Amino acid sequence: MSSFLNVSVLVLATMVLVLAGMVGYMYWQQNKVMSVVGSLSSFVASHLVPAPIEPDTDEEEEDDRASVIEEKHVEVVDTVEVPTVPEVKEDIDDLQDKTSAELRELLSKKGIPYGKRDSKTVLLQLLKASS
Repeated sequence: MSSFLNVSVLVLATMVLVLAGMVGYMYWQQNKVMSVVGSLSSFVASHLVPAPIEPDTDEEEEDDRASVIEEKHVEVVDTVEVPTVPEVKEDIDDLQDKTSAELRELLSKKGIPYGKRDSKTVLLQLLKASS
């Protein structure tokens, strides 16, 4: 039984060594391929891609923006029509029956400032004062 155990450990150790050797060989081959690809890409980059042309420092570059002139046309209007806000005439008695939202809407139409939390009586006073 002990000889069977020794043989199985020897076979297992051999398999581990062979697999480790295969992994090392693959790593070495990968490094070789990567270095060859890097050399090839630098060769292609140096021969196929044109080098950037540096401008001569003796000559001044001409500004192309100076040659472009924009013409601006302005339309002149003699009279301007100002829109008028239509006045809302309400009877003060009718205002008592309206809700706060309707009173706020009337104040907005007249252009009178009011607070969002103003009570109905305050809104009514504002409308009476504006009449």
